[in-house]
Amino acid sequence: MSDAIIKKEFVRRILKDEASRLERNQGLQMRKLLHFHTGTLERERDFNINQDTELDGKLTFKHRAYQRFLDLRKKPKLKDGRRIKRKNYPIHNKFVFGHYYVIANRLMVDFTNDVAAGLKREMER
Repeated sequence: MSDAIIKKEFVRRILKDEASRLERNQGLQMRKLLHFHTGTLERERDFNINQDTELDGKLTFKHRAYQRFLDLRKKPKLKDGRRIKRKNYPIHNKFVFGHYYVIANRLMVDFTNDVAAGLKREMER
């Protein structure tokens, strides 16, 4: 079995694992913070892992556009000389970029000879 196939399988497994972790962690935070929602924000997220000849793997995350806007900090408005504080909901950047760095670190560090040998044994069965 070639090294390229083993590396592609390793990348696929890392991306699949991190996609499920991202979906779970972000979903927990959404359910905790967003009490005004109908559930579409959480339900309409989609995670896809694509592999082709040029790339070992690519994780695609689709979501509603306004999810990003809920995450933005908002400037306070002045009304009748008073400041109206507006709340942001940290449900996007914290999770997406946090998992992005974990994926990058795992891809750089976790592929060892022992892992490659284990993957080769599993794929031969």
